[in-house]
Amino acid sequence: MTLVSFFAFHETYSQLILRRRAGKRRAETGDPQYVTAAERLHTATSPIKAISRSLTRPLRLLVFHPIVQLISVISALNYGMLYIILATFSDLWVVAYGQPVDISGLHYIAVALGEIVGSQISGYVMDRIYRRLRSRACDAGQPEYHVPMMLPGAILAPAGLLLYGWAAQTHKHWVFVDIGMFVTTFGLQIAGMPTQAYIIDSYPEHASSATAASQLLRSLMAFTFPLFAPAMYHALGYGWGNSLLALITLLFGVPAPLLLWWWGPQLRARARGSY
Repeated sequence: MTLVSFFAFHETYSQLILRRRAGKRRAETGDPQYVTAAERLHTATSPIKAISRSLTRPLRLLVFHPIVQLISVISALNYGMLYIILATFSDLWVVAYGQPVDISGLHYIAVALGEIVGSQISGYVMDRIYRRLRSRACDAGQPEYHVPMMLPGAILAPAGLLLYGWAAQTHKHWVFVDIGMFVTTFGLQIAGMPTQAYIIDSYPEHASSATAASQLLRSLMAFTFPLFAPAMYHALGYGWGNSLLALITLLFGVPAPLLLWWWGPQLRARARGSY
């Protein structure tokens, strides 16, 4: 994938594109005045200071920027739910349905299909919604134009959790459990892609640092959620356990996009510079 990307992907980082143009213009004209704002900024900074700022930027964004904090909570919750599913799905088929381990692994096809179909549909629909909203605003794009795609995912994922949980609790045919799993991962993917697009558009100059900041809590939840998942299902069962997860997902997943839609610009305006 990495090797193919060198030939198949085009450079989109605006600072690098502009820096290359400035370098080409300097070489053609011999005039050193053709420099970008980023080059002028980094020229006055020592290499050690530049490296330290780059390494600490994700943490500074997470601590001081409300948008990054909110996106981090949304991503962490969705990722935690996904890893609860990944960590316990095989045990469901082995323990509750009595299937051999090799057969239980085949059910992860439903997980993969939900992610794949969700990514293809979400990317296409998200781009169309963004272009339509931008055209209405006279080609003035905003990160908030990605928000509408978050709501369907915030509703579909809990619905899939309920179907998966209660179908497993009542030992329905395996296809109903897999359908519930498909809907869950489909909804998580639909909600996740516009969330990532929102954070990238909010910090175009330091998109990788902002993404890394938003993934800190996400990675912590991926580590911690599976630790209590077996005990939760043992105490509550798959039905009430997934009902609890669905309720938490709804309580956080639905208000968060509305908050971003109404107050996102104000929250972004309150953020300090990302340099």
